[in-house]
Amino acid sequence: MSASATGVSVRVMTYDDIASEMGLKPASARQLVRRNKWRRVPGNDGRTRIEVPVEELERDIKRAVEPPVETGKTDASITSGTSGGPFEVPLVTALSTHIERLERALADAETTLSAVIAERDTERAAALAAREESWIARGQIEVLRAQVEAERERSAAANQRAEEAAADRDRWHTAATVRRPWWRRLAG
Repeated sequence: MSASATGVSVRVMTYDDIASEMGLKPASARQLVRRNKWRRVPGNDGRTRIEVPVEELERDIKRAVEPPVETGKTDASITSGTSGGPFEVPLVTALSTHIERLERALADAETTLSAVIAERDTERAAALAAREESWIARGQIEVLRAQVEAERERSAAANQRAEEAAADRDRWHTAATVRRPWWRRLAG
Protein backbone atom coordinates (compact mmCIF):
# COMPACT_ATOMS: atom_id res chain seq x y z
CA MET A 1 0.00 0.00 0.00
CA SER A 2 1.50 3.35 -0.99
CA ALA A 3 2.04 6.23 1.38
CA SER A 4 -0.33 8.43 -0.61
CA ALA A 5 -3.16 5.91 -0.23
CA THR A 6 -2.77 5.89 3.58
CA GLY A 7 -3.10 9.67 3.82
CA VAL A 8 0.53 10.35 4.70
CA SER A 9 2.00 13.39 2.95
CA VAL A 10 4.80 12.44 0.59
CA ARG A 11 7.54 14.19 -1.29
CA VAL A 12 8.68 12.72 -4.62
CA MET A 13 12.49 12.70 -4.84
CA THR A 14 15.29 11.01 -6.77
CA TYR A 15 18.06 9.03 -5.09
CA ASP A 16 20.42 11.99 -5.53
CA ASP A 17 17.87 14.32 -3.92
CA ILE A 18 17.49 11.99 -0.94
CA ALA A 19 21.27 11.68 -0.59
CA SER A 20 21.82 15.45 -0.63
CA GLU A 21 18.82 16.20 1.61
CA MET A 22 19.79 13.66 4.27
CA GLY A 23 23.55 14.01 3.92
CA LEU A 24 24.08 10.45 2.65
CA LYS A 25 25.96 8.82 -0.14
CA PRO A 26 23.85 7.66 -3.13
CA ALA A 27 24.40 4.00 -2.25
CA SER A 28 23.22 4.67 1.32
CA ALA A 29 20.15 6.47 0.00
CA ARG A 30 19.30 3.40 -2.10
CA GLN A 31 19.70 1.15 0.93
CA LEU A 32 17.49 3.47 3.00
CA VAL A 33 14.75 3.30 0.35
CA ARG A 34 14.94 -0.51 0.26
CA ARG A 35 14.96 -0.81 4.05
CA ASN A 36 11.93 1.47 4.52
CA LYS A 37 10.15 -0.04 1.49
CA TRP A 38 9.25 3.33 0.05
CA ARG A 39 7.42 3.30 -3.25
CA ARG A 40 9.60 3.65 -6.36
CA VAL A 41 8.28 4.95 -9.66
CA PRO A 42 10.38 4.94 -12.86
CA GLY A 43 10.51 8.37 -14.53
CA ASN A 44 10.41 9.18 -18.23
CA ASP A 45 13.96 10.50 -18.04
CA GLY A 46 15.32 7.15 -16.79
CA ARG A 47 15.67 8.30 -13.18
CA THR A 48 13.70 6.57 -10.48
CA ARG A 49 11.40 8.70 -8.32
CA ILE A 50 10.75 7.70 -4.70
CA GLU A 51 7.81 8.71 -2.56
CA VAL A 52 9.45 9.77 0.71
CA PRO A 53 7.18 10.48 3.70
CA VAL A 54 7.57 14.09 4.83
CA GLU A 55 7.64 12.88 8.46
CA GLU A 56 10.83 10.97 7.70
CA LEU A 57 12.50 14.07 6.22
CA GLU A 58 11.44 16.19 9.23
CA ARG A 59 12.76 13.54 11.63
CA ASP A 60 16.08 13.48 9.79
CA ILE A 61 16.31 17.28 9.93
CA LYS A 62 15.65 17.23 13.69
CA ARG A 63 18.40 14.60 14.15
CA ALA A 64 20.88 16.79 12.26
CA VAL A 65 20.39 19.73 14.64
CA GLU A 66 22.74 19.65 17.63
CA PRO A 67 21.11 19.23 21.03
CA PRO A 68 21.24 22.36 23.18
CA VAL A 69 23.95 22.66 25.83
CA GLU A 70 22.67 21.98 29.33
CA THR A 71 22.56 25.15 31.37
CA GLY A 72 23.62 23.43 34.59
CA LYS A 73 27.10 22.55 33.30
CA THR A 74 29.92 25.03 33.58
CA ASP A 75 32.77 25.31 31.17
CA ALA A 76 35.14 23.82 33.74
CA SER A 77 33.05 20.67 34.15
CA ILE A 78 32.83 20.24 30.39
CA THR A 79 36.58 20.59 29.85
CA SER A 80 37.56 18.47 32.84
CA GLY A 81 35.47 15.55 31.68
CA THR A 82 33.49 15.22 34.92
CA SER A 83 30.14 14.84 33.22
CA GLY A 84 29.97 11.26 34.41
CA GLY A 85 29.59 9.48 31.09
CA PRO A 86 31.02 5.94 31.21
CA PHE A 87 32.99 6.38 28.00
CA GLU A 88 34.23 9.94 28.38
CA VAL A 89 37.19 9.35 30.74
CA PRO A 90 38.75 6.47 28.76
CA LEU A 91 38.08 8.35 25.52
CA VAL A 92 39.74 11.51 26.84
CA THR A 93 42.68 9.44 28.11
CA ALA A 94 43.06 7.66 24.78
CA LEU A 95 42.85 10.94 22.86
CA SER A 96 45.37 12.61 25.18
CA THR A 97 47.77 9.70 24.71
CA HIS A 98 47.30 9.88 20.96
CA ILE A 99 47.91 13.64 20.98
CA GLU A 100 51.13 13.15 22.97
CA ARG A 101 52.26 10.48 20.52
CA LEU A 102 51.54 12.80 17.60
CA GLU A 103 53.42 15.66 19.29
CA ARG A 104 56.47 13.38 19.78
CA ALA A 105 56.26 12.29 16.15
CA LEU A 106 56.03 15.93 15.10
CA ALA A 107 59.09 16.82 17.19
CA ASP A 108 61.01 13.89 15.68
CA ALA A 109 59.97 14.97 12.20
CA GLU A 110 61.09 18.54 12.87
CA THR A 111 64.46 17.29 14.17
CA THR A 112 64.91 15.12 11.10
CA LEU A 113 63.90 18.01 8.85
CA SER A 114 66.45 20.30 10.55
CA ALA A 115 69.18 17.68 10.06
CA VAL A 116 68.25 17.21 6.40
CA ILE A 117 68.22 20.97 5.82
CA ALA A 118 71.64 21.33 7.47
CA GLU A 119 73.03 18.47 5.36
CA ARG A 120 71.55 20.01 2.22
CA ASP A 121 73.09 23.38 3.04
CA THR A 122 76.49 21.74 3.65
CA GLU A 123 76.30 19.87 0.35
CA ARG A 124 75.20 23.04 -1.42
CA ALA A 125 78.18 24.96 0.02
CA ALA A 126 80.54 22.16 -1.02
CA ALA A 127 79.07 22.17 -4.53
CA LEU A 128 79.51 25.94 -4.78
CA ALA A 129 83.13 25.64 -3.60
CA ALA A 130 83.75 22.88 -6.15
CA ARG A 131 82.17 25.04 -8.86
CA GLU A 132 84.42 27.95 -7.93
CA GLU A 133 87.46 25.68 -7.98
CA SER A 134 86.47 24.39 -11.40
CA TRP A 135 86.13 27.97 -12.66
CA ILE A 136 89.56 28.79 -11.25
CA ALA A 137 90.98 25.66 -12.87
CA ARG A 138 89.31 26.59 -16.16
CA GLY A 139 90.86 30.04 -15.93
CA GLN A 140 94.27 28.52 -15.27
CA ILE A 141 93.81 26.16 -18.21
CA GLU A 142 92.96 29.10 -20.44
CA VAL A 143 96.09 30.94 -19.28
CA LEU A 144 98.20 27.86 -19.99
CA ARG A 145 96.61 27.49 -23.42
CA ALA A 146 97.42 31.11 -24.19
CA GLN A 147 101.03 30.57 -23.06
CA VAL A 148 101.35 27.43 -25.21
CA GLU A 149 99.90 29.27 -28.19
CA ALA A 150 102.35 32.18 -27.69
CA GLU A 151 105.24 29.71 -27.42
CA ARG A 152 104.08 28.03 -30.65
CA GLU A 153 104.00 31.38 -32.41
CA ARG A 154 107.53 32.25 -31.13
CA SER A 155 108.77 28.82 -32.21
CA ALA A 156 107.20 29.20 -35.65
CA ALA A 157 108.81 32.66 -36.03
CA ALA A 158 112.21 31.27 -34.96
CA ASN A 159 111.86 28.38 -37.42
CA GLN A 160 110.96 30.81 -40.18
CA ARG A 161 114.00 32.98 -39.38
CA ALA A 162 116.24 29.88 -39.35
CA GLU A 163 114.85 28.76 -42.69
CA GLU A 164 115.38 32.24 -44.14
CA ALA A 165 118.98 32.27 -42.81
CA ALA A 166 119.63 28.84 -44.35
CA ALA A 167 118.18 30.02 -47.65
CA ASP A 168 120.36 33.15 -47.53
CA ARG A 169 123.43 31.04 -46.77
CA ASP A 170 122.63 28.70 -49.65
CA ARG A 171 122.17 31.67 -51.98
CA TRP A 172 125.43 33.24 -50.85
CA HIS A 173 127.27 29.94 -51.21
CA THR A 174 125.80 29.46 -54.64
CA ALA A 175 126.65 33.02 -55.63
CA ALA A 176 130.20 32.68 -54.31
CA THR A 177 130.80 29.47 -56.13
CA VAL A 178 129.49 30.83 -59.37
CA ARG A 179 131.82 33.88 -59.26
CA ARG A 180 135.04 31.86 -58.90
CA PRO A 181 136.49 30.36 -61.97
CA TRP A 182 136.26 26.64 -62.46
CA TRP A 183 139.91 25.93 -61.90
CA ARG A 184 139.79 27.66 -58.54
CA ARG A 185 136.69 25.83 -57.57
CA LEU A 186 138.46 22.60 -58.50
CA ALA A 187 141.66 23.40 -56.65
CA GLY A 188 139.80 24.58 -53.71
